[in-house]
Amino acid sequence: MTDERRDERMNERQPEDEGKQKEERLTDDRELKDAFRRKWAAYAKGELAGAELDAFEQELARLEAYQELLQENGDADGGGKENEARIVRRGKWKARFQTALTALALALAFTVASAILTAVYYSWGEPDRVHVYRNVIDHTLAVTDPYGYPGGTSTATKFFFGLEATRPLHIIVGKEQIEAGELTVHFLFSLATRTEAHMYGRISRSVPAFYALGGAHAAMSDWDRLEALPEGTVASAYVSFDRLMETQDVLDAFADKNLDLLWLAVDTGGADGDPHAGVANPPLGFPRYPIWHDDDFTVTEESERRVGFGGKIVSRSAVSPAYEDNDAGVLQRQFMKTLKFLAGHERLVNRITAGRLRLAERMEYLERHGIRHHGAVITGPTKELLGLREEAWVAALKVDEVALWNWVPRE
Repeated sequence: MTDERRDERMNERQPEDEGKQKEERLTDDRELKDAFRRKWAAYAKGELAGAELDAFEQELARLEAYQELLQENGDADGGGKENEARIVRRGKWKARFQTALTALALALAFTVASAILTAVYYSWGEPDRVHVYRNVIDHTLAVTDPYGYPGGTSTATKFFFGLEATRPLHIIVGKEQIEAGELTVHFLFSLATRTEAHMYGRISRSVPAFYALGGAHAAMSDWDRLEALPEGTVASAYVSFDRLMETQDVLDAFADKNLDLLWLAVDTGGADGDPHAGVANPPLGFPRYPIWHDDDFTVTEESERRVGFGGKIVSRSAVSPAYEDNDAGVLQRQFMKTLKFLAGHERLVNRITAGRLRLAERMEYLERHGIRHHGAVITGPTKELLGLREEAWVAALKVDEVALWNWVPRE
């Protein structure tokens, strides 16, 4: 009992002691404030001097330092709201800056990652996708553009899984190969999203057409234009035949002439499968020389060099098969091989040609009827071209381009 009473008395005294201590602290604070006010009044009147003045100025310096510290932490009296607003504004800008830096870092990381993944995607496979797309573009031009055989496609990968394939477009007049424009195909992954063809300078690409069998007459030809052109000029021209001719017959017909046979237009049955119904648009054909494919070449030398992280550069030297001039069988075989290859990429082929080639239907027609020709594209001296008017198998001739003399006669 005695201990319990002692504890109760101690508990009763505790609040009283704490109250007394608080009153004493308040009294001390008031006394300090009063003492500071008296010194401040004396300081303002210039009544302080000597050591007392030095001590008071040091105390003022300490108070100023405390005040700045409190303001920086937002705890100073008299400017709390202003300091709080300043701190909030500073925090917002800091957060925005950090967000911008984070977004920039993420965008940079995504760009770098996409560039790496893009390169991996287009270089994947054997042969890789870039190589396949180059071949599709080159072979498409070889069988649809009379001047499309020479030249090659260059490619460049873009950020965010894009690829840009660029192919120069040429026209041949006499012995001169003129760059007439540029074809650009844009890819997203394996999808050709856009095709652009830009033509240059004086070259006009309003391309002449081949006439349907039995549909041409003298008034449709450019014989008068050839007569008006002076000596010392060369031209390229589209020749329409009066009948379907075998490949070897076309080669033989131009073998003894001072002209270059550039391209042989192939009959694919017209719009409805009838060889006399008309000429398909765009026409199909093949150049004077075989269209070789990768697997036709014989590799004579190969070297491999490691680059970067897991990369390698493979260099190969290869030779094409032996070809005897005017070998119609080789030309036809490579043409059909090219059509079969393009049929596996017909969606891209149609993008390039801006039309529907219907390759499966046309290949079926060729397998059933054989390869025959309704026309050809040739080039040479204008007066040599004019001499074709006397050939019975020539139904019509349309001039494409004309240039000054650049001809080297055949030996």
